Amino acid sequence: MMIVKTGINKLDRMLGGGFPLSTTVLLSGGPGSGKTLLALKFLMEGIRKGEKCCYVSLNETKDELLRASKGITSLKGAEKHVGKNLAIEHIPLGENITMKKFIDIISSYPEIDRLVIDNVNKLLIFSESNRCYRLHLSELVKNLRSMGCTLLLCETMGENIDTGNGESFECDGVLHLSFLELEEKPMRTLTVHKMRYANFDPKIPHEFVINDKDLSLTGTKII
Repeated sequence: MMIVKTGINKLDRMLGGGFPLSTTVLLSGGPGSGKTLLALKFLMEGIRKGEKCCYVSLNETKDELLRASKGITSLKGAEKHVGKNLAIEHIPLGENITMKKFIDIISSYPEIDRLVIDNVNKLLIFSESNRCYRLHLSELVKNLRSMGCTLLLCETMGENIDTGNGESFECDGVLHLSFLELEEKPMRTLTVHKMRYANFDPKIPHEFVINDKDLSLTGTKII
């Protein structure tokens, strides 16, 4: 099976090489856990390989995303690729944007190798009902599988891996970022809860390190 490398070496090894091709992976976690930076790292790996990459933001503008990338050495090159093999699309959600209309927008995109959608919570807010949201989410994920690989970001509370509206069920994989309270300084952790078509050790937290140079996982499992 063809794989899509994440750009984080330890994570790729854990998953047997990376994400399986033509899958949608839910990346969940609380505020400040590192979802946006991990998503940018995923796209930068694709850019490095000459792939067509797209970041669709329902939150931050293009300038805000590029500003975040400039704080980490391995992500600084993002700006020079915008308009080439990297597209950053900011879609402000308002009264006229529903989940159904969002699906139509995504379906109209040209062939994309790597896609990030940030974040699914906004689509839930503007859905007519939880039932409509779940039905349209299923339709969205089905459409996304025609692309190379998609990260669907989701903001959650505590140890919850989704909003409680079925995102983890619909997606092919689930990565959860959280904080482990250790002494004075909380430690970021990454846990793989689900990954179809891949062999991995499930639900084992690993330290997720973000510094001014790069993003990485430690080689030591946290008990």
